[in-house]
Amino acid sequence: MTIKACLFDIGGVVVRSPMIGIAEYEQELGIPAGYINYTIAATKKGAWQKLERNEIPLNHIFYDEFTSDLRNPTMWKAFHAAKKLGTPATPNPPAIHGETLFWRMMAKSREFDPLMVNAIEKLRKSGKFRLGALTNDYKHPENHPHADTSALRAMFDVFVSSTESGMRKPEEGFYRLAMEKLGVKEPSEIVFLDDIGTNLKAAKALGFNVIRVEIGKSHEAIEQLEKYVGMSLLDKVTVSKL
Repeated sequence: MTIKACLFDIGGVVVRSPMIGIAEYEQELGIPAGYINYTIAATKKGAWQKLERNEIPLNHIFYDEFTSDLRNPTMWKAFHAAKKLGTPATPNPPAIHGETLFWRMMAKSREFDPLMVNAIEKLRKSGKFRLGALTNDYKHPENHPHADTSALRAMFDVFVSSTESGMRKPEEGFYRLAMEKLGVKEPSEIVFLDDIGTNLKAAKALGFNVIRVEIGKSHEAIEQLEKYVGMSLLDKVTVSKL
């Protein structure tokens, strides 16, 4: 097996995880841990999925629909059943505010992970691999201060975006689009890093080599990546300071 391309998720891999913002929000409102992620994933055609496919604008339309999805009593009951938490104490979820939650999540994901950025830079300088990003993203409103993603995109040879393609992880076509843009013929020639198990499972089923990046453990993921690419990517001094 020869690795020809390294493919990176963005949120939770190259930048800090928005899951941190979700966890903090759930704790503050007394929401059972995992409810928000469960509801986002289980609402197959919800506001979140529409946003990532660029089918809905990031304004009051999204915020209202996102709030409605998260306050769905059916999802509230289904979550308790799935997690074996018994009957909910109240028939409805807490008063989650979609706009507040969204920007809490995004505030966490604007900070680059220095270890991962350093690893990507070393891969780039080696000239041995094609570098790509595969991201479920969203479009900022026009003239928003964070709308410019040119610095992020410049890190990669290929930037495959859900809002630009109309597809999102874990759809098979999205992974195949990344292969095509990277110029890689065999899935086994790619190593893919993501923080979401569902996304990694779909990639692995297609034949990708996969690495899960857990919150606060990017150095462990990079150590795994080193084994695939056969070169040192981790600054041991930097790790010791974390």
